[in-house]
Amino acid sequence: MIPYQPFAEHLKKLQVLASPSELQAHAAGMLCVNGQMDFKLWSSWVVNEYCVDGQAGAGLDVVLSAVFDHTKALLSQDDFSFELLLPDNEPSMAARLAVLSDWVSTFLSALGVAGYSGKEQVSQEVVEFVADLDKIARVEQDADDTEGEELDFMEIVEYVRTGVMMLSTELNQLKPLNNTIN
Repeated sequence: MIPYQPFAEHLKKLQVLASPSELQAHAAGMLCVNGQMDFKLWSSWVVNEYCVDGQAGAGLDVVLSAVFDHTKALLSQDDFSFELLLPDNEPSMAARLAVLSDWVSTFLSALGVAGYSGKEQVSQEVVEFVADLDKIARVEQDADDTEGEELDFMEIVEYVRTGVMMLSTELNQLKPLNNTIN
């Protein structure tokens, strides 16, 4: 993946209203529910929801394909290499919390769009993780820029990262869903 800031600027030029984080979170949420999700189905949803006037700019397919394929590859690997796509140069803890909150909110939304209802037969850990995500999405973003806050933030990011992998593994072991979006 290209560095976050140039990627964000490129998305703006393509008239995409989502950040790189939101695109990855959306792809991850959809792929957690259905690891066999079709790229074209996902990209058409993204274009309708995140592009100005629902129109894809020239070259957008390449960008979306890169996000989708990279996310899919990382979620399917057994080496726990999946990482959240977050900016590495946000100056304040409040800004980093806002981006993480947006990532989690988008991820939860994508789970729902992909068909996750919360009634699936999953472990108690997955149930608790999804409940925790709801709290993380609504976290207050007025944190101080202290070393303790930085460590807490890193722990939350790691919790989200590992939880997403756990959720993906469990949901994709269930009966595969078709490629429809509700």
